[in-house]
Amino acid sequence: MTSTVSDNILCCLYLLMWILTLVWYQVKNRAIDGGTAIIATYVMYAVFSILSLNDAFFVIAYNPLELFPFVYLYIMLMIALSPTIYHHLNPPESIGDPHTRILSLASCVIILMSLFLIPEVIENFGSGIIKLFVDSDAGNDAYMEQLEGAEDSGSAIRNIPAIIYNALSDLSVFLCFYMMTKEKKNYWLIGGLFFSIGIGILLTITHGQRGNVIISVLTVIVGYMLFKRYISERINRVFRIFGITSVIVIAFPIVAITMSRFEDFKVDVTGIMNWYIGQENLYFNNYGLDAGGIRNGDRTMYLVKRVIDPDTPKNFVERREKYHNLKIDDYYFYTFVGDFTIDFGPVPAFIIFVVFNLIVLMLIRPRDGTIQVYQLLLLYFSMCICMQGGMTLFSYSDFAGLRIVVIILLYLYLRYHEQLLEKFPLLSSSEDDEAIEQIENS
Repeated sequence: MTSTVSDNILCCLYLLMWILTLVWYQVKNRAIDGGTAIIATYVMYAVFSILSLNDAFFVIAYNPLELFPFVYLYIMLMIALSPTIYHHLNPPESIGDPHTRILSLASCVIILMSLFLIPEVIENFGSGIIKLFVDSDAGNDAYMEQLEGAEDSGSAIRNIPAIIYNALSDLSVFLCFYMMTKEKKNYWLIGGLFFSIGIGILLTITHGQRGNVIISVLTVIVGYMLFKRYISERINRVFRIFGITSVIVIAFPIVAITMSRFEDFKVDVTGIMNWYIGQENLYFNNYGLDAGGIRNGDRTMYLVKRVIDPDTPKNFVERREKYHNLKIDDYYFYTFVGDFTIDFGPVPAFIIFVVFNLIVLMLIRPRDGTIQVYQLLLLYFSMCICMQGGMTLFSYSDFAGLRIVVIILLYLYLRYHEQLLEKFPLLSSSEDDEAIEQIENS
């Protein structure tokens, strides 16, 4: 099958919609921020979709395209982006001080868990990262080694430090950049959080996991862009240089892993990268609105389903076997929107998106030009969904849903912790003595 003129026209129209959206956003906003970063990635993915559609090797992977799936996908992504757009078009002047030690305590836990991962990184360094550049099979071997234990995943608790670290991974980025906005900066905590983020990226590279590496990088970009306007220009300048350098360095092992995984297909690396980055829009167009059935929330609502239904598949291997009748499974990318439409159907997914993002919009509105940390945390979560899943899938599926649990618990604590200060003063900061006294007097 070869791409048709109509397929290319539809892809170009989809690209044009995102280019116009980016132009509109920048005219309204006149600043480069989180909204810019997310929309720019959608523009990039649309460009790679066109390249993949016209690739002589991978074009056989796609069916003829239709207009409505692209329209639906664009609308859903804009709904998901609405909290981000609102926040950046109506930026608060300052961040409220939460007056609590819990953020520093959480940072210490994250750093401690990352220290427990160092032996595994060192053990895999020689057989993982270095071999990627000297052994063409290394990336695929590492990936297959991880798959060998996939059938047993979800049935037992193993490596508790890694589980805790992964559950706190998104929070580590949020806390790292939030700490940079504070007038009195704790550089030990900031350095430790940067170290923990780096450990996570190194570990996923040694396991041959491209997706998790990309998600980690995108999450760092989201965190930086969210707090950028509250960080000093000197730190911004240093981070831009450090960030660009890090992205370039990380790109090499990702390309090496990709080449290793597809070496047997005898296809050039350009075609592989076009397909890897650009497939999500095309597969959503083909199957996102009609995959031949639904998964009843088994992927996007994994933890909830495991609690209420013991027959829920424990891992992706069992899930693919259970839903073998579907036209596509999560081996392929079809965006986080596609995960919800395939789990629930197009209409219920639309309702879920509208309700969730309306709630977020109501909860993140600042008062008197000041936004609270718990509001930023909720906004950050919304931005992570958009950024992490725009190219791949819903990144909080399966046991990654623990990251949602962590964010919800911290959000609730930060929002209501002042009511707890009287009972648990240890959780307050030394700067909050006056606030505690006021609470006690009241």
